[in-house]
Amino acid sequence: MNRNTFPLLTEAERKLPLYVTSVGGWNNQERMVRETGFPDYQWIQTLGGEGTLHTERMSAGIAKGQGMLLFPHERHEYYGTKEPWEVMWVSFNGSMAEELLASLHFTQSQTLYVSHPDTLLKKMHAVFSLLDAQTSLTGFECSGVMYQILLDLHTYASPSEVRSKRQHYEQLSPVFGYIDSNFRQPISLEMIASRLNLSPQYTCHLFQQTLGMRPFEYINKFRLSKAKELLLDEMTMDVKEVAQRVGYEHASYFIKLFKREEGVTPSAFRRIHR
Repeated sequence: MNRNTFPLLTEAERKLPLYVTSVGGWNNQERMVRETGFPDYQWIQTLGGEGTLHTERMSAGIAKGQGMLLFPHERHEYYGTKEPWEVMWVSFNGSMAEELLASLHFTQSQTLYVSHPDTLLKKMHAVFSLLDAQTSLTGFECSGVMYQILLDLHTYASPSEVRSKRQHYEQLSPVFGYIDSNFRQPISLEMIASRLNLSPQYTCHLFQQTLGMRPFEYINKFRLSKAKELLLDEMTMDVKEVAQRVGYEHASYFIKLFKREEGVTPSAFRRIHR
């Protein structure tokens, strides 16, 4: 593929949280030196061959299954080291692009390993197809696909050749099933760790790395979500019984947790929603 496409962006589209500014690919990427950087964010993914990226903070090689996430206005240089270096890219910007990337833990230019590269490439090809069709809604449709691409980067990509977030979720899958079946009963950290054949300490680390919370934080959130369902599905059930049904022996503790999480008591939650 030797092609690049630039959408015609309206003022309305430039106000979107995310919008695509270009998409393209080269059968053999030539040396690129940008002293003042590029005006937009870029995701550049290797399809074949190898290359090298230099920024002010780092230098790294990029092989098949890897890519470069580049931030705007940062000096960078990249070139092929094993040709043909075949790449595909998409560039983007938006009123919330920086904030969204930060929420996904992307705060600077970097190279990433991608465990499912075809998932990202499929969506970049989808952007190509949308731009080829070029309708009045193309910019908005591309915005939606770009958001999916960033979520895929968050799910499948990692800075080093380790497990992706999706693989961590898959590793935790037995625990999710166990909590779903046993949330009404007492659950200890040792019970959770045994389902994974891991130490309690590493289980906590895995939860923190994958979900951004400790195991008991996840259990409490799960129980409270079930409590909200009960509060609305069983309107005559008193709060004490709801608490017991979702694994809390003491209603006062349940009410305290519920208010801390939702900002209102269980009774007030019930009134607001019904």
